[in-house]
Amino acid sequence: MRDILFKNLTSLDHHRRDIFLSECVVQKGITTRTEKHFIYFVRDHAFLDNPARLEAWIKKYVNKGPRLKDLTVLKSYDSKIGEEKFEVKIVGTIYVLRDQDIYNIDFTQIFKIDRKGDNLKKAQ
Repeated sequence: MRDILFKNLTSLDHHRRDIFLSECVVQKGITTRTEKHFIYFVRDHAFLDNPARLEAWIKKYVNKGPRLKDLTVLKSYDSKIGEEKFEVKIVGTIYVLRDQDIYNIDFTQIFKIDRKGDNLKKAQ
């Protein structure tokens, strides 16, 4: 059995996009749930109609640059109850140049895998 949930929420007034994908699979007595969650928030936007504006915008962010603020990896396994968890979380900032528009975008990306079932229990 496989269940899939997909959400794509866009907020134009807050310049935010929230994408969520969840999948649950039951196979051979093990339930596996995966989740992918992406959140993007436009912090700043400039229309660059002349090179002077581009230079000013670059000077504003030159020291910050594209960077990774945080990377977290968590893994746990409990053989007594038959449960395994894995999670990766990335938080950062990117800069996007599209035609004459430049954007400063903060993002969070989360990927989770949860597995449960009697087949994951350690034989005693």
